[in-house]
Parts: sequence; C-alpha cells; structure tokens
Amino acid sequence: MILANPIHSETKHLIEELASTDPVQREAARYALVRMGTPEATVALVGELLDPRQHVRWEAAKALAALRDPVSAPALLEALDDNDEDVRWVAAEGLIALGHTGLLAVLHGLTKHARSMGFRKSAHHVLHELLKQGESPGAIAPVLAAVEQPESAVAAPPAAFHALMTLKVGTTLPHR
Repeated sequence: MILANPIHSETKHLIEELASTDPVQREAARYALVRMGTPEATVALVGELLDPRQHVRWEAAKALAALRDPVSAPALLEALDDNDEDVRWVAAEGLIALGHTGLLAVLHGLTKHARSMGFRKSAHHVLHELLKQGESPGAIAPVLAAVEQPESAVAAPPAAFHALMTLKVGTTLPHR
C-alpha cells in the first residue's frame, strides 16, 4: 500500500497562516514558503488555489509565481479562470515567470477554455508579456491577434493549437 507523504508541520503551519485575517502575517507566511522552495511547499500551495477564500488563493498564486516551479503550471493555468480578477492576474504573472513552460500551458489552455472571457483576458496578459520578452514571437503573435478579435472565443482555439504544433514540430504549419 502506498501512502502519501504528510505535509511537514512547518509547511502546514505556514499554509494555515495564509488564511490569517492579518495581511502582515499572510505575507510573512508567503515569504517563508518561498524561502523554503521545496517541492512540498509547491504542492501545498497548488492545493490552496482551490480555497474558497480569495485572499488565500491570491497568496498561493503569488507564492507560486515567486517559486517558478514548472510543476505549478497546470494549477496556475486553471487559476486563469478564477472568479476573482486579482487571483487571475497573479496566476498570469506566475505563468509569465515560467517562460516557455508558461507559454505552452497557456496555449494548451486556450484550446479548451477560450469560451471564458476572464480566461482569455488573463491569457492575453501572459501572451503579451512573453512576446515583449521575446519568447517565441512567431508562435505568440498570431495567437495574440486571435485573442484580440471580436470573436476571440472562436478564433483563439485554432490559433493556439496551430502555435502548439508549430512549437512542438519546430516548423510553421500552413494556415487554413
């Protein structure tokens, strides 16, 4: 029988402090989790992105952005569709910090979540910032243009899929 490793007491205590009503205490806990920089901290923070309290989700996303652990990419991607704009923004910043890994996550996400306006707006932020940083301009520019179209919910998925295939294959595929 395989048992999951329990979260160490220090990590558990810091995660609990993210829920504090005192913003100074929350910030100190977040910084401590980032200083730990352990896979355990990343996993615990990923779980907090599902907390019903906005400030806990925000703190978790902020810590994950600072940790820059590629393991957090799928959870940060899901947080791009959070019901709170501030959480979406911080999750987007986390994906930006992941660079190419964040780009791949967002492109994949656009193939599935493009119906959500909040997701598209957050994805736009990630794509725009990565483009400014010079990350895969040939792949990003057409997707960004699709996300900016009036019918972006329809235009973004095929553009994102095309960009993913271009990045995976390493050559430009013909547009249809």
